[in-house]
Amino acid sequence: MATWSELSNEIAEGIQSAGRSIVSVQGDGRRTAAGIVLDDSTILTSAQGISEADNISVWISRQQPLKASLLGRDHGSDLALLKIDGKLGEPALFADSPQLALGQLVVAVARTWRGNLVASSGILSGLMGEWQTHGGKKIEAFIRPDLTLYPGFSGGALLGADRKIIGMTTRGLARGSSLAVPYATIKRITALLRDKGYVPSPYLGVGLQPVRLPESLRRKLNLSEHAAALVVHLEGGSPADHAGLMLGDILLAVADTRLGEERTVSILSRLAPDQKANIEGIRGDELFNRSVVIGERPRRQG
Repeated sequence: MATWSELSNEIAEGIQSAGRSIVSVQGDGRRTAAGIVLDDSTILTSAQGISEADNISVWISRQQPLKASLLGRDHGSDLALLKIDGKLGEPALFADSPQLALGQLVVAVARTWRGNLVASSGILSGLMGEWQTHGGKKIEAFIRPDLTLYPGFSGGALLGADRKIIGMTTRGLARGSSLAVPYATIKRITALLRDKGYVPSPYLGVGLQPVRLPESLRRKLNLSEHAAALVVHLEGGSPADHAGLMLGDILLAVADTRLGEERTVSILSRLAPDQKANIEGIRGDELFNRSVVIGERPRRQG
């Protein structure tokens, strides 16, 4: 068993090693976030820390800050991608498939706007599978560290037991609670941000209302579910319209997920643009199936 001194030295060495890939980001001259170097010219940071896309500074040390441009951001996952004209520090080392367990020691690493490395330590106090943020975005795993994320720590790195980064720290996804966006989510979202500059949202083009299924209809159609979703709005030219859905249809399942099991908004938000999905429903007193290609929700202009 390592002595207290040996453990302390290992933690200190891990912080210094990870710190070579940690920067400070200022998005409006006042708010400060941390950032993680992904490659020679790209930085991952907190979307909430970038309020102005035209005035972003990155501090690697106490020297003059570098100017950065915004490649894209996604407030639903609190991830933003920055581009630097010039070579950055050492790319971060992520744990691709970390073996996490409650009680494991973790360390959050960030950097102040003056270039000073800062850290906070604790344990993993919350772990579970895939979850959805209040912004409707899928996060591959719920990781909650029991440590203090001081101002400026969002966008920094959370180190696991092997000194590799297991996620990006944030206070922007659960009403100020300290969380970490796992590397699986980071990989998926940053790929979209590099390609499009934003994360496309799925679009079906229907308004749905939960309904209880009459017992007589359940018996006639041999249905086990007690609830479904009624189509109360249908947008012309939408994927649902092209698939042949109609007002008054009762939807039982989309992409093999039963609509009576949970909130329909939660189910539809897990679909992806260009995904092919099967829709099971009831029209009149007969069952039907339709195939639909999920679209991309039109983005607001301005």
